[in-house]
Amino acid sequence: MLYGAYGANLNKESMKIRCPDAKPMISFHLKGYRLVFNSVADIVKDPKGTVPIVLWKITKKCEKALDRFEGYPFLYNKIRVQSDIPGAKGKIMLYVMRRKGIAIPPTSYFKTIEEGYDDFGLDKTYLYSAKAKASEYQELNLNLARKVGS
Repeated sequence: MLYGAYGANLNKESMKIRCPDAKPMISFHLKGYRLVFNSVADIVKDPKGTVPIVLWKITKKCEKALDRFEGYPFLYNKIRVQSDIPGAKGKIMLYVMRRKGIAIPPTSYFKTIEEGYDDFGLDKTYLYSAKAKASEYQELNLNLARKVGS
């Protein structure tokens, strides 16, 4: 099965622990989605968006381990997108959050993703942009709460 990672599962060391049989294949940009943070990484549909994805070849055992890690089916749902990327044609399974929102990720979690971006030489602009948007959103909400409370 083909699995597309965009968050903590980009990190090779973490994936080695969770899914020792998983094999990294290629990285690419998934069009029509963008990276966001809802405390943890998520992708949302955005016709103008693009998000770096690492494609892993996983086993059923890996999928079960990932289901546990991702809190499937309570925190994340699974979707499948069609790929026509040479060497990776077919359906790619992705996890997307059930409840949409925006919140800053914990520092250690963000660092795990950052290391994953380094592992695959991905452009961190997408990562930093998603974190900045979450920070802006949180700051806006704090300011609004202060005004209401005054």
